[in-house]
Amino acid sequence: MLPIMMVALNWSDSVSAWVATSNYLGYLAGSVVLSKNWLRPTEKSYRANLMFSTLLLALMAATDSPILQVVIRFLAGVSSVVIFVCITQFVAHNLKKPNLVGIVYGGVGLGITVSGATVWLFGQSLQWGMLWLTAAFISAAFSVFAWRWPVTEQDPSSLTGGSESSSNQRSVESKRLAFRLLDSGYFFQGFGYIIIGTYLVALAEPVFGDTAAALTWVLAGIAAIPSPYFWSFMAERFGRRIALMTCYGLQVIGAIAAIFGSSTIFLIVAAVLFGTTFMGVTMLTISTGIAHDIPGGSARLTTWYSMGQVAGPAIIGLAFADSIVSAFIVAGVAILIGMISTQLSRL
Repeated sequence: MLPIMMVALNWSDSVSAWVATSNYLGYLAGSVVLSKNWLRPTEKSYRANLMFSTLLLALMAATDSPILQVVIRFLAGVSSVVIFVCITQFVAHNLKKPNLVGIVYGGVGLGITVSGATVWLFGQSLQWGMLWLTAAFISAAFSVFAWRWPVTEQDPSSLTGGSESSSNQRSVESKRLAFRLLDSGYFFQGFGYIIIGTYLVALAEPVFGDTAAALTWVLAGIAAIPSPYFWSFMAERFGRRIALMTCYGLQVIGAIAAIFGSSTIFLIVAAVLFGTTFMGVTMLTISTGIAHDIPGGSARLTTWYSMGQVAGPAIIGLAFADSIVSAFIVAGVAILIGMISTQLSRL
């Protein structure tokens, strides 16, 4: 909805960038708070943030002040990461239950599809404020279904998913190195993912016109809905590491395909591969970290991912703002580095 707001409110690129970035900064801040155990992921915090997140969507319609918009989006980022960590720490212990995994991670794809379709269908007929209220209504409806989701009420620093014997096979130092490599890999995943997600829209504009953003997200969202089922099956059939490396590899191919985005076919391939892989990497990386008793669990990994989300657009904006192709090259290289780092962890 940001492009619509830019036109309606006469926002400059810098203002819109601050509004967008504030959400990522909130996501980062929330993940740090959780990883430090300053806030525990409990059923109460989960439900409170379901309500708070919906309220913040509605508040976006109440003001056109850029400063207040930045504050609201920052708080929305904090709220969303609390919800995410509450859910993922439970799911990570149930990776071999594809229906459970599919419902949770596939929900991200469903959310992308619904939000993209909403803007696509009503973006021309509703004002930006009404679009935010519509989003709040949709969020409230989905929150009803998510309300009773079970939350594992444990200290994130003590979450375990692997057996005692597998945990003790490594020396303390080798485990620390492995965890650092996994953290690093997930940082570069966040770095590359957000670049693709951001610039795929700009790449699609000459092809799809004014509906580029919505159509791109709808396409990626549709691809993302069934992907957790597929990657859960791959992990069970071939092992988590092979599934994760395959997922990374396909994401690199998607970034390469985007370089040829002037072609409709390559653009579609890029969007589909993006949707198919980004939740797969998230699901498999977090489950890997928790299964090997990584300190801080999903909150720690999400912190590194969030730092990548903030760093990616910042570096592209400073060094490659005039070249979308260069942005996708950087994204592809970052994801490849993430893939190598994750593989070197041997987790």
